[in-house]
Amino acid sequence: MIAYPILWDSGVYLPEQRLWLDPRQPRPRAVISHAHSDHVAAHALAYATPATRRLVTHRRPAVGSVEAVPYGDPIALDRCEVTLYPAGHVLGSAQTLVETDFGRILYTGDLKTRRGFTSAPAEPVPAEVLVLESTFGKPHYRFPDAGEVIAAMISWCRGVLDGGATPVLLGYSLGKGQEILSALAAEGLLIALHPSLFGVTEVYRELGCDFPPYQRLGATVGQPTVVITPPSARRHGLADQLGEFKTAALTGWAMDRSLKDRLEVDAVFPLSDHADFEELCCYAEQVNARMTYTVLGFDEELAMHLRRRGLRAKPLAAVDQLRLF
Repeated sequence: MIAYPILWDSGVYLPEQRLWLDPRQPRPRAVISHAHSDHVAAHALAYATPATRRLVTHRRPAVGSVEAVPYGDPIALDRCEVTLYPAGHVLGSAQTLVETDFGRILYTGDLKTRRGFTSAPAEPVPAEVLVLESTFGKPHYRFPDAGEVIAAMISWCRGVLDGGATPVLLGYSLGKGQEILSALAAEGLLIALHPSLFGVTEVYRELGCDFPPYQRLGATVGQPTVVITPPSARRHGLADQLGEFKTAALTGWAMDRSLKDRLEVDAVFPLSDHADFEELCCYAEQVNARMTYTVLGFDEELAMHLRRRGLRAKPLAAVDQLRLF
């Protein structure tokens, strides 16, 4: 019998290596997979890619000690070696490979295998144990072609403009907002970004990303033709700045028919920075680990479907201690 101790402790925890992966509470030593706030805490010592470190320190001045680790450069820790690989989610996002005396453990973090505008797609990394994020782990979440979604979004924007209103596209300040901005590159529109999104986009540019021209909302020269703003900011004085406007949410949750009414928006488009159901299943099949553990999102449903496809799988949160025979 070979035992691989892996626990769920508000994040993935490897007790023999004294290492946490994306814990939500401050820990002595952790890996931060990417810079979204629900994956970041003020750890005594954390490891992240250089881009993630820069984005984390931009968004949270007090984040503890974060050491930059480039993709593909292994670092030696207690009883293990850790290497980060692209995860495709947002700029700097990483999968974490932990090589131990007992085998290779791969934690994907938030994952996308489709090519985006601002992040390298995830590729399978061989491992004996796979810990797989499960955000869209139900068959219902099969996303249409991104090019078709973007074309529909642009057509909607043109229609709103023809009607005399301003299209407002809702996307998170980190990741989704930059993808939307890149998708508008060839349209020749005057684009204004909410201040929080503007600041993150400036960091993206510093890190080497190219974008079409954009301005900061509230400091625009002339009336903006398209506005990109985080969903949380859409009701904060937009009418005073823009006059008549219409809103569209860009998210993988747009596959839910009720989303438009629940968000009280004028349109929804299924543009996501996560892997959809089929991507997750195919990724797990390509890694072909001896055991796959699902975390977060629809972890139980995804594990069930992976078992139906011939893999050993179960939710990590339901397991006190992993034992691989």
